[in-house]
Amino acid sequence: MVRNPGTTLRLTVLPWMVGMAVAFALFQLMAGLDLTAALPGQLSQVAALTGYLPALVISLFVFCMIGAWVAMSWHRHILLREEAVAVLPKNNSESFDGYFDAVMKFALLSLVIFLMIKFLLVPLVPVLGLGGPGGKIISIGINALLVAIVLRHGLVLPGAAIGKPIAMDESWQATSGYSGPIYAVALCITLFVDLAGQLPAGNLAGVALQITAAWAGLILAVGVLTVLYGVRIQGRRMIV
Repeated sequence: MVRNPGTTLRLTVLPWMVGMAVAFALFQLMAGLDLTAALPGQLSQVAALTGYLPALVISLFVFCMIGAWVAMSWHRHILLREEAVAVLPKNNSESFDGYFDAVMKFALLSLVIFLMIKFLLVPLVPVLGLGGPGGKIISIGINALLVAIVLRHGLVLPGAAIGKPIAMDESWQATSGYSGPIYAVALCITLFVDLAGQLPAGNLAGVALQITAAWAGLILAVGVLTVLYGVRIQGRRMIV
């Protein structure tokens, strides 16, 4: 990414900016509608909040689609040397269908893992009296464990992107010798997400900062999965 900023810009930044533009236009449209004029007191506040719900839902859907498009394009660029077309990633509708299906299955698995570990481990924090900074450290450690488990299953995504799918258990086995480095990467991602969550979001600039942080987190995770797939599945050498 650092060595070829032009390609990184076309494959990742420009599509993300399209998503930001769509989200901004939707929220501006909703802001232009008078949703509270005929409602008293607290009802007007509820209407003002729920009035933005359609814009929020559509924006989230747009960013999910763009995120999948960006991730697939980056996988294909690194693993197949596929270049961007003009100023945007190449349109691969057939590949995208298979990739999006893999993303949905992967997201479902990630959600199950998340809920299982959270329900099992998080209640232990107050029981053990680990409030304050100690509880925060434990929480970050648990979240990093979640991310590491998800990353170890995540080689299914670059495989689906290049038309050579693998099963999730194959992904887990292929990354078995990299548990330590993967957890270190997962810890970095967790700390980054935690810091990004503390960014202000009360105005347009704050929202833009959070969206930018989401882009950076996406690219970091996608880059890690792409490298792992190349090294562990394709047998490539890691170039440092």
